[in-house]
Amino acid sequence: MSRKSTQKGSALIMVIFVIVVLGFLATSLSRTSWSDNDSNTRVVLGTQAWLLSHSVNEYVMTQFYPDPDPQSSSAISTVCTDPIPSAVANVADSIVSESSMNCSLSSLQCASRGQLDGFVFYVLESSVICGSGVSQVQRNQELWVKE
Repeated sequence: MSRKSTQKGSALIMVIFVIVVLGFLATSLSRTSWSDNDSNTRVVLGTQAWLLSHSVNEYVMTQFYPDPDPQSSSAISTVCTDPIPSAVANVADSIVSESSMNCSLSSLQCASRGQLDGFVFYVLESSVICGSGVSQVQRNQELWVKE
């Protein structure tokens, strides 16, 4: 009988040990799951911001080259000023704001980079921010144009 009385306490210690280990595993899995969700959110928002930035640059490029006739004069020097004309900037901003509720056009700039071999080089850069709080991402896209 003395043997049964000494084993009653060891079972209680084993149960408490198992509960502590299972609690630790549950906490680790919860943190891993949150981390995966956070990184997936950042990937999706980053891709969305990059594509919107690309779309803004493509729209501004349509303003640079409105006429498909290669003999016509380019509008690069008139559109590519600092700041970009408000009509172009407003449409670019509406492209971003209408496509997504949590994205905004952060900046849109175009500047001359000088001349080389008779060509004038311009740099068009757009920046879009998507998300909010901890999940906020920003993507920039730069485009070089020669006239």
